[in-house]
Amino acid sequence: MTTPLLDPSRLEARRILAVAPHPDDEALGCGAVMWHLGRLGRTIHVAFVTDGGASHPNSPTWPRTRLAAAREAEGAEALAALGLGEVGRTFMRLRDADMPAEGTPDHIAALEAAGSVVRDVRPDLVLLPWRRDPHRDHRDAWSLFRRALNQAGLQPLTLEYAIWLDEIGAPGDHPKPGEMERVSFAVGGALAPKRRAVAAHRTQTEPLIHDDPTAFRLTEATIDRLVGPVESYWRPLS
Repeated sequence: MTTPLLDPSRLEARRILAVAPHPDDEALGCGAVMWHLGRLGRTIHVAFVTDGGASHPNSPTWPRTRLAAAREAEGAEALAALGLGEVGRTFMRLRDADMPAEGTPDHIAALEAAGSVVRDVRPDLVLLPWRRDPHRDHRDAWSLFRRALNQAGLQPLTLEYAIWLDEIGAPGDHPKPGEMERVSFAVGGALAPKRRAVAAHRTQTEPLIHDDPTAFRLTEATIDRLVGPVESYWRPLS
């Protein structure tokens, strides 16, 4: 069944919270919808959950602190490319690929930090990573902010974007029958800004760091899959 394409400007939300597990997920996952809503003057806040410092773990010239600082700057540059240079943002700086385990003091602190963001923004739309995206940080970021919303007593519209589901997801990672519905938006004029926003994440898209052959880098195939004429989300059915 073909999912009808919706016009992002028809979203009535006035206060939008976008949750990015790493700097680059905001551009790849929900950059187009944010671009459209930003042009309409809606209030947007982006929460960058982890520091992104684990993508090049064996680089002697780019230790974690240097890489995390670069990725934070790239996140800010990506927002500017989307016309969102002045929007609110929170860099939570949790450890990439090592978010705190539930029930630990660090997890309690992270939950309080997420709760502070939620209470300040009071969103009526939250753009979340897909709850079972096959990357632990994406799942943990979903859980962290879903719990923060519940604790704050807020029930905004939530749309979940999947970064890795279609590429490396296992059968159990996909939506279950009756769990979700697909919502797809026409990217339209946001296509070029979204592509520029993704390109701003140079540590993830270019051969900038040469001394770690095990490093992660986004492939052109992945970028092309996520940066096209349609931006899709999953919306819970209940």
